[in-house]
Amino acid sequence: MTDEELKQGQSLDEILAVGAISTLFQPIVSLKDNTIYGYEALSRGPSDSPLHSPITLFDAASRHGRIAELDLLCRELAIKQYSRLNLPAKLFLNTIPAVLLQADYQHDLTRKFLKQAGMSPNQVVIELTEQYPIDDYRLMRDATAHYRAMGFSIALDDLGAGYSGLRTWAELKPNFVKLDRHFIQNIHEDRTKFQFVQSMLDIAHSIDCKVIAEGIEVREEYLANHEMGSDFGQGYYFARPNQRPLKQINPSLFQQRQDSYERLFQKRSEHRVNKLLIQLQPVYDTENIIEVGERFQNDLSLTALPVITKDNKPLGMISRNEFMAVFASRYGRDLHGRKPISEFLNVAPLIVDIDMPLKSLSNLITSNDNGDKYSVFIITEHEYYCGVGNIMDLLRLITEMQITSARYANPLSGLPGNVPISEYIKQAIEQNEPAVLCYIDLDNFKPYNDTYGYEKGDKVILDTVKLLNQVTAVDYDFVGHVGGDDFIVIFKQKDWLEKCQTLLQLFTALHPHFYHKKHIEQQGIEAQDRQGNPHFFPLLSLSIGVVDLADFPTIKTESEVAEKATKAKSLAKKITGNSIYKLTQESALLIAS
Repeated sequence: MTDEELKQGQSLDEILAVGAISTLFQPIVSLKDNTIYGYEALSRGPSDSPLHSPITLFDAASRHGRIAELDLLCRELAIKQYSRLNLPAKLFLNTIPAVLLQADYQHDLTRKFLKQAGMSPNQVVIELTEQYPIDDYRLMRDATAHYRAMGFSIALDDLGAGYSGLRTWAELKPNFVKLDRHFIQNIHEDRTKFQFVQSMLDIAHSIDCKVIAEGIEVREEYLANHEMGSDFGQGYYFARPNQRPLKQINPSLFQQRQDSYERLFQKRSEHRVNKLLIQLQPVYDTENIIEVGERFQNDLSLTALPVITKDNKPLGMISRNEFMAVFASRYGRDLHGRKPISEFLNVAPLIVDIDMPLKSLSNLITSNDNGDKYSVFIITEHEYYCGVGNIMDLLRLITEMQITSARYANPLSGLPGNVPISEYIKQAIEQNEPAVLCYIDLDNFKPYNDTYGYEKGDKVILDTVKLLNQVTAVDYDFVGHVGGDDFIVIFKQKDWLEKCQTLLQLFTALHPHFYHKKHIEQQGIEAQDRQGNPHFFPLLSLSIGVVDLADFPTIKTESEVAEKATKAKSLAKKITGNSIYKLTQESALLIAS
């Protein structure tokens, strides 16, 4: 043993003998409702000791065979201090998995500490820190199951940095996973980190596991995690560890999110409220009449001013005309000048989310009896004030959309034609957006058209359009009409297969409306083929060729996508009846329905 190790051993003995451990607490913040969800307890040795650092402290305890003793001491002191602070949130307690596996480890002591402190296990999350490899997963599962049975939750710390993080995650099925700070640092500038974290989020949410992003230090890292859907955040951006931690996070850290509405690696549709955003300095509800009056007098272009609370949530709107009628009256300034502005505002303004489609906003305004008063409306993101929008700007954009739509729409269906389809695919490629393209073709349509006539044929096309609109999400998916009986649907969400299967079922259910009873009974019609020879054609069906852009990362142009989609559709059409054929890099996945 070296002299340094000997000195560390002596310091460790002194620390354990007198309990010379200090506990700091760092908030864990909900990124959904901007509140403190919990606090992580962080133990430190004496400030004048070579074992002040927790890494050095626990390494010394491990070398001297006293790590279980240290672990329990840190836990006991953290619980006592947390109880004294009376913090209304979860307590996250660190422990090393190897400690839990020791035969003489006293698991029930934690519950005893809590009882003495007047706390219950459901207030506590046991956070497993993988500083050392886990050799026996069966024992580890038993140990964590024991804690769960007592009411504790389980968290896995530093996912991505430990010895076998993914296996530990799969084996222990924790309630929380904490992503290592390496993947959070500069995530807004690193596409690889962004995609890694997005994948971890997808896995976690599919198994009902919450994700905590560690090491958030700057605003851009917070925004990235907020946009991706991380459940919780922790780091210096919110608060540093402290013996007396904050009970509320500064609301300004969550304000002015308008700089995040264009997602980092996913461009939103241009046909949303974000196109109308005007960044206007609001009025706070604590301001008085004189202060607001001066703003209106100094800026004659202001027709209305939004009023918000100190935590950036909208309260109402002040109309210039109504306000100045009072303020500019003979005694208005003297009578009302010192009153809070909250007494004079309209408490029922139009408030819309920044991600609302423009068509939805237009319908909302035109269907409202008071629509004429919404010349200015408030725009929010996640219920926080972003700015305002103007009704005239909305009308201008709606008009432009209608002109563009009419220019490139298919004359029969009214759906976007080849130009907007091409532009949409191009945007998805350039912005690296998730997109599953489905090339849909009606099987046996020509003989149906020849037999029943073009009017009935057009009805089949229009009924198919109705079904496509029915199964797709108007705010996310794209439906286009290539021409004739060919359609393109681009799904942006993961439920594309379910929607396609629903489409096939709904289409088949329409057969009695398309055919005479005789043709339904014989399951097809006799007609001439393209060479003029008599032939039996089965009932109408749909063939769907599928291309997921994520399966073809080397694709650079929309023509390459069209080539893949055409191949997928051709292979789907070789299958009798309704079919879905998904093309992949190595092989094709066949899904018959």
